[in-house]
Amino acid sequence: MSRILFGVSLSLILIGVSYFTSKMYALGLQFEVVASRLSFFVFLLIPLLFAASIILARSGHIGATPYRELQILAGIGFYIFIGAIFLGVCLISSRIGGTTLPVFVAAGILVLSCILSVIGYMQSKYVKITPYTVSLRGAPASWNGKNAVLVSDTHFGIVNHKVFSNKVVDMILEMHPDFVLHAGDFYDGPAVDTTPMTASWKRLASMIPVFYAPGNHEEYGNYAGFLDSIKSAGVTVLDDKKTLYDGVEIAGITYREGKDNTAATVALATLELSQTVPTLLINHPPTSLAAAQAQGVDLQVSGHTHNGQFWPMTYAVRRVYGPYYYGLKKYQDMDVITTSGVGTFGPPFRLFNPPELVLITFKVS
Repeated sequence: MSRILFGVSLSLILIGVSYFTSKMYALGLQFEVVASRLSFFVFLLIPLLFAASIILARSGHIGATPYRELQILAGIGFYIFIGAIFLGVCLISSRIGGTTLPVFVAAGILVLSCILSVIGYMQSKYVKITPYTVSLRGAPASWNGKNAVLVSDTHFGIVNHKVFSNKVVDMILEMHPDFVLHAGDFYDGPAVDTTPMTASWKRLASMIPVFYAPGNHEEYGNYAGFLDSIKSAGVTVLDDKKTLYDGVEIAGITYREGKDNTAATVALATLELSQTVPTLLINHPPTSLAAAQAQGVDLQVSGHTHNGQFWPMTYAVRRVYGPYYYGLKKYQDMDVITTSGVGTFGPPFRLFNPPELVLITFKVS
């Protein structure tokens, strides 16, 4: 029953969005009746195709090329919808002012929406490197100047596959870190051939220690198979586990939903983290900070938020996660780094929010 209600609710939302979008552009571009009706069906087709692609992907009945193209189409449709909101404001303003909005304004908004979607698609291809320096109290002297790469939200799957995996690995190797932290959403689900990713990350893990904790998207597919692939690559999987690396404890917990999840608090306590050596914690979302700090964690690294992935969703993410949505922040005496991630979910767009790899340089204090 819940799935039926969800399907009905989603359908009504998609129809409403399509009607609003087509209505705004029909008014702005001064369409005749026939053209207005045609525009509604065109705008309705975009979200329906997007929803269908998600369903087919979950059942494994769609190829990489049509799925990617439909996701791109959905991204373009999203920005056309955002443009429709601005156009609606312009139409209301002109109506209040007793004037008629020139057609070129509506046409300009439509063109600008398409241009923004193209920019967002292009920006998703260029990975930036973001540097941070973190003081690690009580760490061995060997940690002074040690570097780590934090990578998250690779989302290897139908859209980001072999080529992207090799690109990420090559970039990490070029940064010459001492070790790598992967903060989850390694895979994106559903069924996907993991062999190419296992091979490229095995190349990385054979040269540099890699530590990983699972995210939520691994749960959307063959969770056990995904983790087996990562383990086969030689990556240390920290699913509610800890390990000692060069005199510093590195721990990881599996994904738990919620700002202060009780199960996450229990998992952290069960780990019995060391109180005599510094501890780094990998937790996919930037949550359960109070529990981590209470257990003596010195640095928590996270991903999950994508920093909204593309404008204007960045503002929504900031409302949900507060100051820990992105970047290096302090939670009492614990450092928290949240990366915007290197991959994409859904439409492969990263407008005004390029993908990143984080280079962490440690200082001993």
